[in-house]
Amino acid sequence: MKGTLNYKTRALKGTKASIQLIHRFGRKNEVRFSTGFTLNNAEHWNSEKQRVRLLNAEPQAPKVNRFLDKNNIQVTDALTVLQTTKPNYTKEDVIKVLNDVFGKSSPKRENLELLECYEWYINYFSKNPTPTTLRPMTDGTTRSFRRSLKILKGYSNSKGRLNYSDITMDFYLDFVNYLRDENYSNNYIANHIKNLKTILNYSLKRGYHNNREFQRREFAKPSEQVDTIYLSVTELKTIENLKLPLGQSISRDLFLIGAYSGLRVSDFNRLTKDNIREEDGISFITIQSQKTNRIVQIPCHPSIVKIFKKYNDSPPPRNQDQHINRDLKIIGKKAKISNEVTIEKTIGGKKSLKIYKKYELISTHTARRSFCTNAYLSGMPTIDIMTISGHQTERVFYNYIKASSQEKVKKIAQHHFFKS
Repeated sequence: MKGTLNYKTRALKGTKASIQLIHRFGRKNEVRFSTGFTLNNAEHWNSEKQRVRLLNAEPQAPKVNRFLDKNNIQVTDALTVLQTTKPNYTKEDVIKVLNDVFGKSSPKRENLELLECYEWYINYFSKNPTPTTLRPMTDGTTRSFRRSLKILKGYSNSKGRLNYSDITMDFYLDFVNYLRDENYSNNYIANHIKNLKTILNYSLKRGYHNNREFQRREFAKPSEQVDTIYLSVTELKTIENLKLPLGQSISRDLFLIGAYSGLRVSDFNRLTKDNIREEDGISFITIQSQKTNRIVQIPCHPSIVKIFKKYNDSPPPRNQDQHINRDLKIIGKKAKISNEVTIEKTIGGKKSLKIYKKYELISTHTARRSFCTNAYLSGMPTIDIMTISGHQTERVFYNYIKASSQEKVKKIAQHHFFKS
């Protein structure tokens, strides 16, 4: 956060003084904002620590100091978001932010209960930058939180009114069992627990409660590693060579861009001509990732160059995700990618095995997984693949590598260590 943030007192009648927050930024820019707290005597203020001295004469001192500690973090986060989204912000912008943080712009937010806070969080941060990512939630994240809220409301309706004090380990176990009774998979349950913990963390920082049960290690996401497919280079080439009607052809071409670039569907499905660059005879894609907000640059695979030429040196037109996923299963069937795949999941708390035709499992995310796996098997250094894919840790990256043990052994056997 640029500028300075301090708490000082302002003299009132007699010995009393009000506590004010002062934010200075830029030349001659200063905002003074009342915290709403007063001291019986201005001398009870510790100007060095910027807190109230714990004296019997100031019975509210512990409460005031806790409030200042909590709000200092919130104000710093909010001002950081403001300067990131609007570098040349004004005094009016600062006042608006402080009114929001201190609850003066919306008195009802002072004591939001759990489900109210959940609703407010979704509505507000779907349009405004979150304190953690400094940008609004994506449409996919917003939908995920709305689904989680709907399920939590259903649980609350069946069990009785739910609030912060009810979030205990007993609640956790009962809620997980409730979700398992609905025949949800462990990974689906994990997503709802993750979203709930996000809301509980946010409301804790806002001072709506002081319940930290959800921070216990046992209050964990019951996730599991589920085997998922990738398409080999041979399978991708088969799909590439198919003759398809226009709609399916567009879905196929978008998918192949993802499979040869590692881009997420949220990125490869919004490419424009402006994202295509050429330098020193090398064509590459440059785009700011919607999920991570980071700029990535990816050399164009020959198949991508071929696709761009097909559309007059531009990417294919955008298509709805659900339409692409629908088309991909039809395309996979036409390409005869029909070997059987056994998927094991924990559904309703029980292990479940189901056999699919491989084409039934192809989706937009298969493209990214295929890129990581095929690049790995080709011998491309892991660090280079991660530079393109945007993975931050090898642990997460290796979850994307879906090669069989035999394929991995063959890849390792090509290392010069086994050739000498």
